[in-house]
Amino acid sequence: MTDSSNIDALARKLAQLLSTPETRELRSSKDANDLVDQTAAWAVGLWKKTETDLHLMCFGCANGFDAQVADEFQAATLKVPLEQTQLGIVNAVVNQRPALARVEEQSGDLRKSAGWLERFGARCSLSCPISNQNDQIVGVLAVSWAEAWQLEDEVPQNLLKLADKISKNL
Repeated sequence: MTDSSNIDALARKLAQLLSTPETRELRSSKDANDLVDQTAAWAVGLWKKTETDLHLMCFGCANGFDAQVADEFQAATLKVPLEQTQLGIVNAVVNQRPALARVEEQSGDLRKSAGWLERFGARCSLSCPISNQNDQIVGVLAVSWAEAWQLEDEVPQNLLKLADKISKNL
């Protein structure tokens, strides 16, 4: 991740996006690119939680990411029912804790995420729930990486810090 002022500005922008009553997707490619850069992501997304679903608000991917896979992923995750707990984004929201998925865990609890990771050409992903000031989960930020990180590594820890900054701006 880069300097603190850029991260703070991005956290404010993403918090504002989650605060709006609409569930429209953020279309600015600059914001999606900033999110990719700030998280060292292969692919990254932000979903807003409603009573029954997660709605994709922003998606970005690094240079070299397969455009067809990106389009298919966005279409498949535009609206995700909260029953799909085999996806890290849903698992993180439902269980109210970060969910780390690995590509090699094709039959594990996060097998749907593992399948997407394989299609992405990624090694792991981390889904971080975003809470408002009342500790209610309002969204989830998820990043996939080409590298196989452990939760305690610096890059995933930086993502957790960004998720916390978004929460503090709500």
